[in-house]
Amino acid sequence: MLDNEPWTERNIGDAFFPVELRPVYVDRLDNSNDYRKLDRHFAVMDLERASAFAVVTSDYKLITNEKAYEMAADAMKRVFEATKLEDLACLNITMPKSRSFCHIDLIHRSADFSPWENDKWTAFLRITNSYNRTRRLRFELGFCRWICMNGMIFGAKSIEFSYAHTKRGMDQVHRFSDNIGDIRKLEAQLVEELHQLKRFYVPQEKMLPLFCRVFDLRIDANTLKNRQRVSQLSEIKLQVSELIETYFGGMGPHGYAALNVLTDYATRPTGVISPEASINGLQQKTSDWMQNFISAISKSSFSFDDYLEDYQSSADHLAAL
Repeated sequence: MLDNEPWTERNIGDAFFPVELRPVYVDRLDNSNDYRKLDRHFAVMDLERASAFAVVTSDYKLITNEKAYEMAADAMKRVFEATKLEDLACLNITMPKSRSFCHIDLIHRSADFSPWENDKWTAFLRITNSYNRTRRLRFELGFCRWICMNGMIFGAKSIEFSYAHTKRGMDQVHRFSDNIGDIRKLEAQLVEELHQLKRFYVPQEKMLPLFCRVFDLRIDANTLKNRQRVSQLSEIKLQVSELIETYFGGMGPHGYAALNVLTDYATRPTGVISPEASINGLQQKTSDWMQNFISAISKSSFSFDDYLEDYQSSADHLAAL
């Protein structure tokens, strides 16, 4: 939120639990009540719950959340010379009840900078890992805003490095820090983009259709016939309306206030079936929008009517709920 709401460092251990590869046995199909072990297949097992996440082949390389964290911490040390593990804090852990995947967000306690007075940002690293093969192991280096810890910035000015859980893929991990380059240049690029957003006037009444465009929220007469979807949309409208009043009222009508509305919703979304699974994708859409919007407003022909034309009717439907 806009006020200096305190944040509580998460216990990184909440993301760690024992996971192992275990043999897979199948029936012999000869009515002998006996089983044979498969030579090339293994089950990825949650040992605490005695449940399987997936069945994998012998080429699969198991990377636990704890191991991924250690790898990410090492990468941060390479990017920020002289960084120690205690310089990193766990901002957030996003994990469904099944524990099948995990996002671990780390911040650097002292690598901060200010695009303007009283608005500090710091380096941010997101670790993505999964045990059910739905997500690659991935590191994303970006920045977040100290005030409310909702300003996750991804995209062209961030660094993403990912690879499959295979033995060959793991051989590439040392290249992560080499691909990042000078972190200070990334900061300078981000600061300039934030200034461009803050200089550009965004009418408050355009924020709702802008929200619909960023998250591709399309609403028509048929949508409104679905009671469950209408209930979800009502939740979205309530949350977004409050965010618009908060950020535009506190910051003013400009692109930076719009960015904060979008990142706040993306980090704490309502009206979605699975928030844990949605956050990363919503934040990515916000990042993509920032890059595209800055490019769009740099053209003299830019107009909000044209830019939001395909989403104005959806915003009207949403506002009427």
